[in-house]
Amino acid sequence: MIGNRSSCSFVPGECVFLQGDVVKSFYKVTSGRFARVYTDKPVKELGVKHILNESELVGIVSHHELFGEIDALRGQPQTFSVFALDHSSVMSIPANDHEQLKDYIVTDPKIGVRACVSFARYMKRFFEHFAAVAKEEVEIDAFLRMTARDYMAGMNEVANAVRPAINDPDLLRGRSHAAYEVARLVVQQSDAGLSASVNASVSCNVLGHVSRDAKMQNFKAGTLLCKTGTLGDKLFIVVSGAAEVVTEGANPNIRIDQPGSVVGETAVFLNLDQAAPDMRRTYDVICATDVTAIVVHLHQVEEFFTRRPEIMTKMLAAMVERSETTRKLCESSESRLKTMLFEQLGVLLEGMNSMARNLSTRHDKVNLLRPAAFYSQRARAVYNRFKTALEILEAGNKVKA
Repeated sequence: MIGNRSSCSFVPGECVFLQGDVVKSFYKVTSGRFARVYTDKPVKELGVKHILNESELVGIVSHHELFGEIDALRGQPQTFSVFALDHSSVMSIPANDHEQLKDYIVTDPKIGVRACVSFARYMKRFFEHFAAVAKEEVEIDAFLRMTARDYMAGMNEVANAVRPAINDPDLLRGRSHAAYEVARLVVQQSDAGLSASVNASVSCNVLGHVSRDAKMQNFKAGTLLCKTGTLGDKLFIVVSGAAEVVTEGANPNIRIDQPGSVVGETAVFLNLDQAAPDMRRTYDVICATDVTAIVVHLHQVEEFFTRRPEIMTKMLAAMVERSETTRKLCESSESRLKTMLFEQLGVLLEGMNSMARNLSTRHDKVNLLRPAAFYSQRARAVYNRFKTALEILEAGNKVKA
């Protein structure tokens, strides 16, 4: 394992760190090759000797490339284990000390650029998951309201079909089931309408101040700085004003209103890593107020940051902070989605299954064929929708650094 030394050598098969370790540095390969591997099995139980045989090869890292940077900068357990494939060596780069990190970037600005590219890759995958969850949250909310109304409509149809309704055992069971109260509350809340969300503000400033000789541009409120699907060919450093990343679902827009904040960096850094830039914007970013910003075009980005290592260091910190803010928003969206699924939609599914089963076995079922079939059909639709939502939530576990 690596200690506090700035450089270290490894023999083939030697471990740099294990999946789940929290390390305070990330690494630049100075010679040889390293394998990044992942396993679903408990790493501590497997042990270093057996982990290679039980792991999936994720990728090979070679000369001048970085590994461990995302989790180290986030202060999170490492997603992968890393082993040397050859007689290899690395440079250890401190992740939790910004002053030391800046010194390394001053010496080798490419370290900062490569780390930003890595973060951009991770953020793109995470944003895609966040967008899917946010969209599903909205769709499940609408589906839940429709299902609640269907449950109540089915109960009314049963009440109209049986006489005397007040004493009918299946009607009484249906009204005493937890699904009935869930349906009543969902319909009530739906009729009352939804409260407005307040935008979440993120601090991601990379400049403490802006020099007077910096070239700036002015943008009117309502201007799209970034449009979904367009090429990521420039980033913006906000001097004054506020921009908003437009999110879907019940999550509020992400407000960017601190002077020195960066907008549109993810697609730009990803395009730096490609011979022919083709990375597109994944979100709309709109000016919430009049905005003044420094605009850095794709062909200027690498030089802009390599000539300003102190800004590059802050850029990495800003990307870490933005990823954490977005992660918290995503977790809130996932939590709301899970609540709708397990505490509401799942209960309605149980109630519908119960009504379909009870009504289909009655001796007077001829009078109740329609509501029995209705509940059975709706239960199947609810089950399929429930399953799809779970698959979207599960996909988040595959977003790895």
